[in-house]
This record gives sequence, structure tokens and C-alpha cells, in this order.
Amino acid sequence: MYTATHRSYARRVNTGAPRWQFPLDLGICAAMLAFAVPVTLQPDSPDGAGAGTVFDTLLLPTVIAPILLRRRAPFGAAVALAAGCVISGIPTFDQFRLGVAIPAAMLVLYSLASRRDRWHAVIGLVLVLAGMVFIGLTDVVLTDEGGVGAMVVFSFPLCIGTWVAGRLVRSRDQVAAELVERSHLLERQREQTAQLAVEVERTQLASDLDAAARVRVREMIDLAEVGERSLATDHARAREAFGRLERMGRDSLNEMRGLLGVLRSDERGTRSPRPTLAQLETLIEEARAGGRAVDLEVAGERRPLPSGVELAAYRALQHALVAVHGADPEPATVQLRYLPSAVVLEVSGLASEGSGAEAALVAARERVTAHGGTFSADTPPTGRCVLRARLPLVATGA
Repeated sequence: MYTATHRSYARRVNTGAPRWQFPLDLGICAAMLAFAVPVTLQPDSPDGAGAGTVFDTLLLPTVIAPILLRRRAPFGAAVALAAGCVISGIPTFDQFRLGVAIPAAMLVLYSLASRRDRWHAVIGLVLVLAGMVFIGLTDVVLTDEGGVGAMVVFSFPLCIGTWVAGRLVRSRDQVAAELVERSHLLERQREQTAQLAVEVERTQLASDLDAAARVRVREMIDLAEVGERSLATDHARAREAFGRLERMGRDSLNEMRGLLGVLRSDERGTRSPRPTLAQLETLIEEARAGGRAVDLEVAGERRPLPSGVELAAYRALQHALVAVHGADPEPATVQLRYLPSAVVLEVSGLASEGSGAEAALVAARERVTAHGGTFSADTPPTGRCVLRARLPLVATGA
């Protein structure tokens, strides 16, 4: 016996960035250094215009370098910036970096807010603001200019405003991404509906062909019996019966050729083999990739089945996954059971709406009944639609 349950969900994450962005950030860092280094190299002055210590110049990169991380690791850039604000002020607790710290904080916070989830964005904002407070306590320029209070009043509105702008951009991008995904989903649904229309037409033609063949063969058998009985007593009647039998056979052959031409028309020019139940897991993964939650259960000894049954079962399951759907916490369930004389399919889930779902049910029913099987669709009080099909492994007579 073989019993298995499969379930997975695919998530697509785009972490790439245009190649020009890193050189741009590198240029911003170079410009900041070009601005700050001359200030730190000025000799000490009574008004505090210059720091005049070697630590100012050597430790400036700890505040500026986090800009280079802001696109690929925005939260890490926020942590590095907060740490840089502290490290750059520790040696003397009276060093210049105000002129580069605030622009660096705004750049990092914008990337953080626009690229990360709310929790990380809030934590990063708090860390950067804490770094600004430490700069207010230790920057030489603010010693006689209001200290930490002036730093908070000046830097906090800039940092918080930039962070809010980044969150608004993130919200806009998320809405745009959802609209694009819905557009792709609608396009796939239109393609499925078109394919279902073809399948419905083909299965109906197959059923008509089967019914017409049965009726014509029965009529031809009756005519043959009449002609045989008339051979000894009424040669004219016998000739008429066999003449009608010949014409009926030719007409039936022509009709069958026409119907078979229609059935095969949508497969011309393709070289791909007809699908089988061995590809069932691939079918389930495609449904999951389309945003549907699906569980698969297979019971019994998996083995090759007659080609017609394999194709009918695969197509019936394909149509059923259009007629029903599932989502957390109520996934659709596909059960496939191999029995000694039949294969049994059961698909349960939330009923889909629209003409596409109706066409899918018709196509699945036609597929199953054309091979002598049974098909049912039930909606119990739980609200979940249950589709059941049984395909015999040996053709049954009508």
C-alpha cells in the first residue's frame, strides 16, 4: 500500500537591485567625507567650529559607511548607523559628525521603511533616533548650541518624516504588486476557461461519436439480419438491404472521420506526450503556484493504467481543481485511490464561481462518463463541494 500527503507553498522574493545604485551610494559617501574631513581637520577654535582631533577624521566612516548597506540590508544598516553614532563619539565624547550623521540617518531610514516589514522598520527607527540622541550629547558643535535638546528638535522631525515617507512608498508598491498579481491570475483564468471550452467541446463530440456509433452499428446489424433472411426468399429485398447497409457504412465512416478530425485538431503540431497520473504532483504544484492551497493523498499501489483511463483521470482532476479551490486554513483535498478494478478520485474544497467552474464540471463529467465511469458533485451542509469519480479499468458495455 502507498499512502502519502504532500503540501507546499511557493513564495517569490526579489532581492536584486539595479547595478547603478551601489555606485550612487558610494558617491554619496565620498561627498559626505569630502564635506566633513576639512571640518574635522580644522584646528580647535573657541567657538567650537572645529574638533581638531585625529579621532574625528578616523571615525567618520563609522557613521557614513552604513549607507552602503541600506539597499541590500536596510535593518543591518540601521543597526550599524546606531552603533557608529556611539563608536564615533566614545574616544573624547566631544567630536564632530553632526553634518553627516543626519543625512545618513535619513537615507538609511527611507530604505528601511520602504523595504522591511513594520516590526523591523519600527525597531530600526528607534535605534537610529537613539543614535541621534547620543550625537546630541557628544557632538562638539552642539556644546554651546542647545545640546541634545536642539538635536532632538532638529533631527527627529527629519528622521521620522523620512521614515513615514518610506512606509507610504512601501504601501503603494504593495498595492501595485497585488494588482499585477491579480492581473496575471485573471490572465491564467482566461486561458483555463478557453482550454476548458475546447475540452468540453471535444468530450461532447466524443460522447456524440460513441452514441452515433452504437446506433449505426445496431441499425447495420438489423439490416444484415434482414438481408440474410431474405436471401432465400426475396433476392430484391436482400439486395436493397445490403445496398442500404453499404451506404450506411460509408456514411458512418465519413461522419466518424469528421468527428475525429475535430477531436484531433487542437493537438496537431504538438509533440508533447499525453499527461498521465505520474504527473499528478506537477499538476498539484501548478495549482499551488497559482495561489491555491491543495493537499494530495494517494492510497493503494501506484501502477500504470490503460492510457485512456490515465488521460481521463488526469483531465478530470485538472478540471476539478478549477471547479473547487482552497486556502488556509481550508485547503482543497485531492484523494486518489488505486483499487484492483478501478481508480477512484475525490476532490473536496470551496466551490468556485463563474462560467469557468461550470464548464470545468461539465468537462470532468464528460471525461469520466465517456470511459464508462460515474461522476457526482455534492455540496453537503459543511459548504465544501465534493466531487467523486470512479473509472473502471476494464471497459463496460452500454
